[in-house]
Amino acid sequence: MIEEAPVSRAANSSLLHRSIPPLVSLVGVTVALSALTFWLLPLVSRRGASLPPAFEYLFLRNEPTAAWLSCGIIAGAALLGWLSRAPERLFVERLAADPRAFIVGVTAVLALSALIVYRAHALSMDEYAPLFQARVFSHVVLFGRAPPELIHRLVPPFRWFIETAPDGRMVSAYWPGFALLLTPFAWLHVPWLLNPLIGGLSLYLTWKIAHQIWPQGAQPGWTVMLSAASPAFVVNAISYYSMSAHFLASLCFAALLLRPGPSRLLAAGAVGSLALVLHNPLPHALFAIPWIVAVLLRPGRWRNLALLAAGYLPGILLLGVGWMWVRAQVGNTAESSAHGVMATLLALRRLAFDWPSLDLLWRRQINLAELANWAVPGLIALACAGAWQFRRHPVLRLFALSALLTFVGYLLVPYDQGHGWGYRYMHSAWAALPILAAGAVELAKAASIRRAMGLAAAASLVLATGLRFAQVRSFIDGQLSQIPAPVRASAFEVVFLRPDRGYYTQDLVQNDPFMEGTRWILLSAGPTEDARFMKAWFKDARLTVHTDVADLWQID
Repeated sequence: MIEEAPVSRAANSSLLHRSIPPLVSLVGVTVALSALTFWLLPLVSRRGASLPPAFEYLFLRNEPTAAWLSCGIIAGAALLGWLSRAPERLFVERLAADPRAFIVGVTAVLALSALIVYRAHALSMDEYAPLFQARVFSHVVLFGRAPPELIHRLVPPFRWFIETAPDGRMVSAYWPGFALLLTPFAWLHVPWLLNPLIGGLSLYLTWKIAHQIWPQGAQPGWTVMLSAASPAFVVNAISYYSMSAHFLASLCFAALLLRPGPSRLLAAGAVGSLALVLHNPLPHALFAIPWIVAVLLRPGRWRNLALLAAGYLPGILLLGVGWMWVRAQVGNTAESSAHGVMATLLALRRLAFDWPSLDLLWRRQINLAELANWAVPGLIALACAGAWQFRRHPVLRLFALSALLTFVGYLLVPYDQGHGWGYRYMHSAWAALPILAAGAVELAKAASIRRAMGLAAAASLVLATGLRFAQVRSFIDGQLSQIPAPVRASAFEVVFLRPDRGYYTQDLVQNDPFMEGTRWILLSAGPTEDARFMKAWFKDARLTVHTDVADLWQID
């Protein structure tokens, strides 16, 4: 079984063939990772369209400025760390002793930012699908429902994130785990609050795991600081993406297996079963494989594996197989449910895996640049150093393998992640990076490295997070500006959005799952057809606002 041993500085030194690279190497690797952005820029720019797909557009829009800032932060922090004789750890030792006040403060900032920066808005369909389903669940039913005549105006005709039936039933195409977590918050009309709370709990659990590995050192403080100061962690924690839930689930799974006993193995399996169905099984599967293999390599393997499997089984049957049966009721109403489940499994296999192509490898280079630009400058270099230095440590080796397997595994996934903040496909294993980096920075012989990383984290917390907040808010505001503002608060309104105009306007077609709101947002079929639709449904309707992207009709 996996048994962690506290790691002292002296004990760690026996694991090393050499000390951490000098400060200049830390700066060099960080600048090289940021420079990857500038090498990729002309390749992305040459690909064509004036409004490229979201993945390329967000890279072109956001990453050059962030890459320059990352280079500036690490260079300035290294210079100050080398020249200064300030204490090596400053605030980090306080965080290592007790991070609760800091975590509460960060959580409060995350909650406010979810409202002020993210506008409490599900930007992409990856975010809207679980929010839609959570609102359905909050009514204690499985399906949303709309008049059948509206379905083609609510869901585009191509493959989408909401599946529909001819009778008007609607259901999320994603598995339901994250929607279930969102449900009580949707019922309370505060769904934006879930991810900030998950973010705060994740910081505490990161500290707890690091404290179990290093009970006497400053490493737990470094893990909290390096996580909270990384925009990838912060921005995902104010969004509606399920990535923060994956992050927390991975930490819970690992924490339970640090000191495994029968009850903890069962609990780890239960956490894993929820993680498998948060939105799709791959993120947890890639993270968990090294930990499950470690269970198999220890004495009592079959008993322990049976306990772990017993924890997984109920959730897999209820939320996995059961949900495929539910989706089959909508997506395959003319076929048998069993055939619908098999069709769903085959579709998942075709959509989830492919051999790496040159185009996919090019996209993963962009993701690597984003992974560096969205972290505290120097974090990736230190995490790689930590993975090598702690390659014989029973727990840290597993974190490193989970991160590596996640990165390699997504070389087989034929998607570019579309919208998203940082390399979000890595987020289920992202916690490994600050944990490994925390171990590496404390092994450094040169105090200047610790001073530099402390300064880099502080600068990232303020400057890099501030930059990302500005980028995220301006992008969301631009998207929302395509929808006409209400003319009169008390009036019932219908907005028609042109899917052939604007930018990702189909993502803005978000409604109450039972069409009970005072505003409908529908897909336009053209001005003539829209006018005919309105006159047939609402005799007193009149066109109030017309733009290139949308028409707003008011019903008196």
